[in-house]
Amino acid sequence: MATKSVNAKSKRFDVRVPHNIADAVERLKEDGESTGQFVVTALEGEIKRRQRKQARTESES
Repeated sequence: MATKSVNAKSKRFDVRVPHNIADAVERLKEDGESTGQFVVTALEGEIKRRQRKQARTESES
């Protein structure tokens, strides 16, 4: 049975990644950490990094 791709708490992403990235994720995940948890943590970090960069750019204008 298929599940919805969007619910009240989350949205599903299906992506393809290069083999070297997938291998690095598997190597670097902490004990008990799921791939989903790893990806969400990485995305949160990248979002914060880009928000800081955008804020710096806007403050320089």
